[in-house]
Amino acid sequence: MKYPKLALLGGLIILASPITHAFPDDGYSRPYQPITPAPVFIQGPPDQANMLVRQLSNSKNNTYILPAIPSTTNWGYFDAGAPPALSIKSGDTVMIETLPAGGGQVAPGITEAQIDSINNDPMFPGRGPHTLTGPIFVEGAKKGDVVAVHINKIRMRSYATNNSAAKAGLFYDQFPPKVDTYYLDNEKMEMQFESNIVVPLSPFPGILAVARSKEEQLLPYTTITSFNEKNPPSPQHSGWCVKMSGSLGGTIGCDSKQPGAYGGNLDLREMTVGSTTYLPVFVDGAYIWTGDSHAAQGNGEVDLDALETAFSELNVTVTLIKKEDRPEFGVWPIVETPNAWITIGYDLNLNQALSNLKEETVRFIQSSRKVTKPEAEAIMLNNWNCPISEVVNEVLGTYCIIPKNINTQKSADIPKEDSAQFWVSYASDPSDLMAAMKSASMQSIVKMSQNLSITEDRAYRLATFVMDCRIGRPQQGIYEVSCMVPKSILRNSAKNKS
Repeated sequence: MKYPKLALLGGLIILASPITHAFPDDGYSRPYQPITPAPVFIQGPPDQANMLVRQLSNSKNNTYILPAIPSTTNWGYFDAGAPPALSIKSGDTVMIETLPAGGGQVAPGITEAQIDSINNDPMFPGRGPHTLTGPIFVEGAKKGDVVAVHINKIRMRSYATNNSAAKAGLFYDQFPPKVDTYYLDNEKMEMQFESNIVVPLSPFPGILAVARSKEEQLLPYTTITSFNEKNPPSPQHSGWCVKMSGSLGGTIGCDSKQPGAYGGNLDLREMTVGSTTYLPVFVDGAYIWTGDSHAAQGNGEVDLDALETAFSELNVTVTLIKKEDRPEFGVWPIVETPNAWITIGYDLNLNQALSNLKEETVRFIQSSRKVTKPEAEAIMLNNWNCPISEVVNEVLGTYCIIPKNINTQKSADIPKEDSAQFWVSYASDPSDLMAAMKSASMQSIVKMSQNLSITEDRAYRLATFVMDCRIGRPQQGIYEVSCMVPKSILRNSAKNKS
């Protein structure tokens, strides 16, 4: 099969030459002519007045619809030069539409070879795979402020994909690359993985971001290999931005793949309906983007992807907070759920990500609860509940769930054996958290294969949706990880028939 050259216009991919398909019915090859795109695309953002929803109450705040169209989306870059797709005031609500990855192309019917082709176009160096909707300009937001993004509602499309690429994912060298398509039952909120295996759906935006500081945008693009002991890995000192050319106008574009203090590709599965993400502002107006829409994801996201979908509606309310009013919000995003606060730690090295997490958690507890640093450390350790969010985005993620009602009794240690609710796989390593993570994850994959009567390859893909990997309470000389899989995903024949 021949693949066409691709051109990018806004968020839409234009086929520059026809694809040739071999038709199995007669063996002949014929050119496939795609639908001819419109000869002219509307320039600039849509008319904001026509994005305004009629008010059904006397609310002083507005509600807008932000559709995913060429002028409001971008593929793989946070474009520093993009005009705002929408300007809002504090307290306004936006109903955001998102697209699948690859400019909307990663949808049922796409092949692994096609994904590899579009993700490695030399015309667009440093481009991530995600399709981003935005940016949203927040009036009055200044550098040093915080924007709170509260998720009111999520409506998904009825399909999702999962792609385990040839050179990405925790075990890319042990399992073949493959792209799978799944049907999402939006009524039952579940996905049928096999006839007797069901994945519960819990949608959230994998990407929620603000614009990076102008200083960070100018840093040279960094790869993992450029770090060494004298130049330790740290997302604060790495650049993921490139100067773009051609149709993108020579502006700065920042890769959508790597998360950071600006949020971005956090892949934090706690950011569901009812949660609020507090993002630090680095440039005036904040410039909020979203994308990488997930229907479900395990802690670890081990095969590279989650259950990747698109949202017909990500309904959010954005509130501007002045830093002096909430000093507990620092330079990293904070997530609030109805029952907990969530702090994060990210880095190119998982050990350092954990160190960053502990430092940020202590800082947040100390500031929010007005306690001393030793008291904050004691609260953190006593309430320790800290998963690994993802290990596939170059910059690796960890987070801690801090209950709003602080426990006086010590929280349970991570499990080491199966329970009535979970299959559990445990591993430890004296010096390397990633080594413990890999060992526990592989044990979990093997155990799922055996208990669910599926191949290890299928278990690897299931793990990225349902496996929950958590870090053991910090102690000297050992890193511990437990990966848990809920037994409830297995449905017996009687249940399937009912």
